[in-house]
Amino acid sequence: MTFSATDDRRFPAVDARTRHFSLGAPRSFTVVAEQSRVFFLRSKGPFDRTLHLWSIDIRTRHFSLGAPRSFTVVAEQSRVFFLRSKGPFDRTLHLWSIDIDGDEASERLIVDVEELGRTVDDIPEVERQRRERMRESSFGITAYSLDASGRRAVFSLAGALYLADTLSDERPTLLSDDAGVVDPRINAPGDRVAYLAGDALRVVHCDTREVVTVATGTPTRTVGLANYVAAEELDRTRGHWWSPCGQYLAFEEADSSNLETFYIFDPKAPSVAPSSRRYPQAGTPNPVLRMGLWSVAAPLYYLDLPFDRYEYLVTVSWAKGRGLLLTLMTRDHHDQEVFVVSPTTGAVTSVFTDHNDVFLEWINGLPTCTPDGRLLVGVVDEVSDTYRVATVVDGVATAFSPEGLQVAAVVGVTDESVLVVATNDPTSVVSARINFDGTADIAGGAASQVRALDGTPGGLIVSALTTVDDLDTTYVVRVPNGEPVVVPSFALTAKDCDPPVTPKVQLRIVGEHQLAVAVLLPTSRTESTKGIPIILSPYGGPHFQMVVGAGRAYAMDQYIADQGYCVIVADGRGTGGRGPAWDRSIFGELGTLPVEDQVAALEAVCAELGDLVDPSRVGIRGWSFGGYLAARAVLERPDVIHAAVAGAPVTDFALYDTGYTERYLGHPATNAAAYDKANLVPLAGQLRHPLLFIHGYNDDNVYFAHTQVLSDALLAAGKSHHVLGLSGVTHMPTDPVIATNMVQMELDFFADALRR
Repeated sequence: MTFSATDDRRFPAVDARTRHFSLGAPRSFTVVAEQSRVFFLRSKGPFDRTLHLWSIDIRTRHFSLGAPRSFTVVAEQSRVFFLRSKGPFDRTLHLWSIDIDGDEASERLIVDVEELGRTVDDIPEVERQRRERMRESSFGITAYSLDASGRRAVFSLAGALYLADTLSDERPTLLSDDAGVVDPRINAPGDRVAYLAGDALRVVHCDTREVVTVATGTPTRTVGLANYVAAEELDRTRGHWWSPCGQYLAFEEADSSNLETFYIFDPKAPSVAPSSRRYPQAGTPNPVLRMGLWSVAAPLYYLDLPFDRYEYLVTVSWAKGRGLLLTLMTRDHHDQEVFVVSPTTGAVTSVFTDHNDVFLEWINGLPTCTPDGRLLVGVVDEVSDTYRVATVVDGVATAFSPEGLQVAAVVGVTDESVLVVATNDPTSVVSARINFDGTADIAGGAASQVRALDGTPGGLIVSALTTVDDLDTTYVVRVPNGEPVVVPSFALTAKDCDPPVTPKVQLRIVGEHQLAVAVLLPTSRTESTKGIPIILSPYGGPHFQMVVGAGRAYAMDQYIADQGYCVIVADGRGTGGRGPAWDRSIFGELGTLPVEDQVAALEAVCAELGDLVDPSRVGIRGWSFGGYLAARAVLERPDVIHAAVAGAPVTDFALYDTGYTERYLGHPATNAAAYDKANLVPLAGQLRHPLLFIHGYNDDNVYFAHTQVLSDALLAAGKSHHVLGLSGVTHMPTDPVIATNMVQMELDFFADALRR
């Protein structure tokens, strides 16, 4: 590692017991790829000279494999469906159910993927890209669709379309001869399935096997798929929707022919032509949208919607007895409008509008209607600074959820109440049954997460439960007037590692802006331990929280801490869960507030811990926005940040997409100053400390160009740095060996940068 002559880091006197800070560090690594295991030597602490043999099993995918997920409650049958692999090292998902009969509950394996004889990783390219937007890396049945009764289920596997009878022991049957099937959806009656195959949106009859082509797209015009901006930035991953009666199918059409073409190449295969993507770069055109409506008994037609004003289709759902509900939003995120469409006449009616001068939010699960037809929307209560649920009458919204309860999602609705997921303090997630008179029954407390996943208030509810002191996630089916049923999980936790990792998290609220902070220290420290180097481990970007009441969220941070560091995880302004004013404070300030808040958190923790930590040796690591924050921190504040690992960083927001960038920085044509302030390239000449970039060449979210343009600027300024390019890797590394070795490279980097 090369340092400039102006490097002014100050190192304390060396404690001879650490052997130049090498004791406790892992060494002599051996990877056994066939077992996905890494072996190494390490002592048991920073003052222990005796080496022991350890291993890490890296097949658990952050301890998620074997855990149930993708729950669907079928209340009429008292059944809960879900996906789960067969063990903690198995990436193949199968379809299961929990059948509840009074006080008894039984589990069934509905579809065993292994019996179908398909190569589970043979995935159509369109499906690969769709999964990338959802950060999906498992195999097998990654999504399924049920009819209203729960009797029939459909799914795609290796591009083939299957139909399963969930009450039968018979194997699922092939429903269509089409290849490359993507995102199949069965209608409520269970007689038809809509799906994508090639460029076409099709419907197959479950009994006759007759296939109808609803609409056909082109390589630049998709039908029935969520466009890039919707899937990546608007939390909408679907592109076609059945009506409750099962006779109508609404679908999105997105024409991307006017978008710029970005290319991705594989440096290991120079003879292979680059693949291309139509990418909505900030300041350039968005896809041109249309909404189609197909009927079993009538010709296809397109809805008369004002997409000339509203470039974003944010939400789509059907309300029984009301019609198709759509939320459209302007490109500047200042205006939204909710429309109801009659499927029989095609009439489009505006039922609610909303405006904000900074940017608007939406609440997952809204808008929707109660069974008796009342319209529910999400609103911002400026007076109480709260995201609330409201009823709408004649275009006027009246909020009824409690002030101070920040509603994040609506999970279920009845005529009496709604079931929501919300936050009521900076680190906790609660579930609440909220009655229309404003009273609420809240489940959850401080430093915990009680997250309702599916169900209705007063009925069956599936929830995920965690606490900051527990590494397990418990999945529970709450039964009215009955005992809760625990859904078995095969997932391991960090305490099952060899050596075990048991996060000991200290949560703090610090500083002028009341920042939520988690602090993790080496478990091997003693009363005499002093001068521990520090690693900041933030995300720091808008709307995403890292400091949460779940011990399992800190497994990697504790592992890093156990190598001899104090790890600080801090959520700065704009990171979510705190209310509208907090969220909007980040507008135009991506280049200022994130670094300011990390430094404030660092100073507060150092003041509290005193000589236990060494503020002259501080590193920072992060991925995506966290990578941007890490690179910016080491460039902008070399006085307090002395090394950085920037993973897949945005470096110039003018190269990032419209939906995210313009939301927080405005349009580059009208707010160029905010883009200039956020740009890292002009700061290249300020680098004084070690900087490591890690980036996948195949990243189609934050393109590798971001790392390259900053690396070029650093080279031009004569600044030494390191770039680790990952061939075949997209935005998030999925190969367990690569992911584990990346972490070790980070640790080697920090050991060299902060301990010499």
